[in-house]
Amino acid sequence: MPPSSIFNSLIPLALDRVNRIIREHRYVNLSKIQEQLAKDGLDVKRSTLHRYVVALKKRDALLARPEEDTIVTIVERSSGEVRVVKTAITAEAVAALIASKA
Repeated sequence: MPPSSIFNSLIPLALDRVNRIIREHRYVNLSKIQEQLAKDGLDVKRSTLHRYVVALKKRDALLARPEEDTIVTIVERSSGEVRVVKTAITAEAVAALIASKA
């Protein structure tokens, strides 16, 4: 079994701060994120941080903002690539747009 992540042991307030720092850096520049976390007293290995950032980015991609009422998942059959598109238009409008292009 893999070791438990340091992020699993953080209290919710500390985890919220970690997530905010990562989002402020737009999920990139791990060195800066690592440096800022160290200033807050959280010493985390780069590989552990990378795994957490990737997972957070995936989770965040599934969350919709209030103005993003519809989430569309696109799977390209030939490559297996998956994309998530969030939009303010209704599901019916998305389906109609796709049908009109087919």
